Amino acid sequence: MKKAILFMASYLLSLTFIFGQESALYTQKYTYATLSPYQKQVFEDFINDEIPSGKRIGEVLTNKTSLRSKTRLAEALLFRNKAGDKENAVEILTWILKNQHRDENTRIYGIWKTNIDDDKFDQNWREFIGCDLIIIRKKYSHLLPKEILEEMEVGLVHAARGALKRNVGADYTNISIMSAFLMNYVGTEFNREELKTAGLKKAYDVFNLYQSHKTFSEYNSPTYYGVTLVAIALWRELALSPEIKQMGQTLEAAFWHEITSVYNPNLKNMVGPYFRGYGMDMQKYFAITGIWIAIAVDDAKLSPIPLKNGPKYGEMSNIAPIFSLGLSIPKDDLAKLKTFSKPQFVSRIIPNTYKGDSLKRVTAMMQKDWMMGGLWGNRRVWGQIKTGTIHWKTADGEVGWLMVPGDGKTNVQVNQKTMKVFLADSTARNIAFYVCAPNAATTSLTDDLWALPNMNLGINTALKRTVTENVESAAFQKQWEVSEQNTTILKVVYEVPAAWDVQKPLIEITPKK
Repeated sequence: MKKAILFMASYLLSLTFIFGQESALYTQKYTYATLSPYQKQVFEDFINDEIPSGKRIGEVLTNKTSLRSKTRLAEALLFRNKAGDKENAVEILTWILKNQHRDENTRIYGIWKTNIDDDKFDQNWREFIGCDLIIIRKKYSHLLPKEILEEMEVGLVHAARGALKRNVGADYTNISIMSAFLMNYVGTEFNREELKTAGLKKAYDVFNLYQSHKTFSEYNSPTYYGVTLVAIALWRELALSPEIKQMGQTLEAAFWHEITSVYNPNLKNMVGPYFRGYGMDMQKYFAITGIWIAIAVDDAKLSPIPLKNGPKYGEMSNIAPIFSLGLSIPKDDLAKLKTFSKPQFVSRIIPNTYKGDSLKRVTAMMQKDWMMGGLWGNRRVWGQIKTGTIHWKTADGEVGWLMVPGDGKTNVQVNQKTMKVFLADSTARNIAFYVCAPNAATTSLTDDLWALPNMNLGINTALKRTVTENVESAAFQKQWEVSEQNTTILKVVYEVPAAWDVQKPLIEITPKK
């Protein structure tokens, strides 16, 4: 074990050079008193949404509420610590801890109900709620009564034991990083050697998987990249293991660099494809990566989140751990979040176990006013996957987009100028595209040109176009897990002939801004 640790220490030092951690970091520790006006506004908006004016705290602890959000509400109240905040936080935590499922007979430990009235439990709540309880215990224990702290300890041990039993793989990125931290922290703090060792091992597994291709398996998710940032910040800020703390610092700097390589500050969106995406325009729904970026750039005009409450607003609960853990980002990457630097082509290999290739390929092209990306090797049918995307800025400053859905039928590859769509499922007899832009019209889509607001898409295909229609937003949102509502969504369907040569593109799409 000692040899392994010495090797890892040497390895980490080499990675410091590789990842450029010798470059200057911008670090910020937050207190309520030092929040900027913008940061304080979004923070207060979250609390006011959770506790509407005139409501007592007991009135919002309902059978329909999210236990995860309420845990973070308690965390936010303790962070603010105004008159009455401590008492409200104690009431919330008492309620949270009473709603943990502990079944010693079936050995299912530390699962919190998703909602109180449906008796359903979310396995991932162990990590989410457990990690927030650790933050609360570490940073705000002086504000809490002894009996809450004792009950919190019991809950954390149950949660860590449950995480050990479940043993998620390192490729379940956001959960595995939190699981490693939860087990190692609880094992170290409460002298549970099995948990301590398992947490450290999982941390190594996560770290080494990242090193294999310098990326995480849950690639390019506007939501889950934000969860991963919270998890890595836990390693950096609160890990009791020196190895995990160092790995966290190394990963955090590298991961911010990865984020800025796929984020376009002019379009205020991440380029596709999305391995796990809940929307197509971060300015119209709350993505957790967008919340991190909003706090980092500290400017409403540069922020990629909506200006007011909107779809997925519950994700704003992440503001509590973000402010509790603080920000650490290379200064060069912080600048890239504010201003578009230069056009770039991205090509990545992703270690990923979704149905299809075990190593999936991503290609993307980013220009200032438009960008596109494609995924090759995925056969999993899942609405969260956006296999191909094109984004552009319209004349009125809105973002238009094209989406190739995650239906497992296609492989998408882009170069600096063109998106090429290939057949992945030889049994498929049609492929679909979705287009969204203000005032886009089906009559503007011809066989060789889609004339969209502020963007012409050149079309090269031998396929027969069978459907060109407007689709209803709610049905589209449900089918393809897109959160934001859009007034105009066009669907285009092409017929695929039998025995199509998979080496030949089905269609080529060339943006002409």
